[in-house]
Amino acid sequence: MKKNTYCCIGIMTGNSLDAVDTVITEFNNTKITDLAALSTPFPINLADRFRNLKNLLAQNNGNIQKIASDTTLHFKELHDNYINLIAQTVNELISQSGIKQKDIDAIGFHGQTCYHLPPSIASHEHTPSTLQIGSGQMLADITNIPVAFDFRSDDLMNGGEAAPLAPIHNKHLALSLKSQGIFPLAFCNGGNTGNISLVYDDKVKGWDTGPFNHLIDFLTRNEKNEPCDFNGKYGKNGKINLKLLKELFEQTVLNEDSQNFILKNPPKSADPAWYKIIPSLTNNSIPFEDRIRTAEFFSAYIFAFSLKFSPIGTPEYFLVFGGGWNNPVIMKDFANLIHGKAPVLPEHQEIFEKIKNPQTKINWSDDYGYSGKYMEARIFADMAKCLITQEPFSYPETTGCHTPTIGGIFVHPNEHNPQLWSRAAYGWKNVSNDNE
Repeated sequence: MKKNTYCCIGIMTGNSLDAVDTVITEFNNTKITDLAALSTPFPINLADRFRNLKNLLAQNNGNIQKIASDTTLHFKELHDNYINLIAQTVNELISQSGIKQKDIDAIGFHGQTCYHLPPSIASHEHTPSTLQIGSGQMLADITNIPVAFDFRSDDLMNGGEAAPLAPIHNKHLALSLKSQGIFPLAFCNGGNTGNISLVYDDKVKGWDTGPFNHLIDFLTRNEKNEPCDFNGKYGKNGKINLKLLKELFEQTVLNEDSQNFILKNPPKSADPAWYKIIPSLTNNSIPFEDRIRTAEFFSAYIFAFSLKFSPIGTPEYFLVFGGGWNNPVIMKDFANLIHGKAPVLPEHQEIFEKIKNPQTKINWSDDYGYSGKYMEARIFADMAKCLITQEPFSYPETTGCHTPTIGGIFVHPNEHNPQLWSRAAYGWKNVSNDNE
């Protein structure tokens, strides 16, 4: 029996592997309210081990069964350390919030994406798959709270991209903004990968734009031993190299059939596993500041470029969230591109002229009452609530799935679900999902 109010915890650990983000959110009919939130830094050693795992998976077409069975890699230890970190953060969040454990209906746990090969990327030789690591059962047992998890598998197995999942949540948030006249609008996520949701009329469309933080973080990690270009300290001293920009646009985001993902019509989703670090990006004959400045401009450039797919043109309201927008260089570049004040490649001048909207307001989602820091975590609180109430969370217009799809599976403490990774991982069409 459905009730009016649900209280769910949402959890997200993104591709940047910088933190565990958790949020307690109340859903009262159409009203969505965050009650408490907490982030825990991701241990460097654990992050490095996940990056190693992702590299191995990329070399093995996402074959997690093969990787997990290699005893030298200590996969189970990595997995258990990860779940314990999540559980400790959840328990601390509950303790700090003062909310009683029994009043929490469910935890929405995304898990750690380690490989993603959606239909828009897979060649005819490979079956699409998506891999999120993380046992919902172990998390439920430690926290003593029911857990909803493995949210992407159902969509992929129903012909979808399994991403992005933000659009339906963004549509839910837009209900209150519409009453304030903030409509139509775009939600813009700047994480390791960028994605956009356009909410208009009673519809929503969304897609991944391609790399956002990925190239920038790669450069700072490998050449400066720093996790990111904090506050744009390197980029703001560099110059945009248009030749490098053109190469990034044409070579960085190719699918398995060598088609440019940036030019592909939505629905579509991306993954860092197949972003290419082209030689020019690491060419030391180009000053580091110029290379990172161009990488930052590229992130904003392809995000703005993707508005060529918008069915409503460029709306007047943009709500940004995600750590990448903390870089003022990217934020300014994006605004200049939307307002028609930035350089563009000659072959794209006509496209950007159509995208241009000098009236567009670009603000943090926080300015409208929704924490950007916890937006992605809140998505999975919303998904947990929708799984309980059996509401679809992906649609043909958001992921390309054949029919509206309810995402996720539900486990209670002390049940016996053996799943350590998502059902739609490598080989899902050929083997049973007994991945204990």
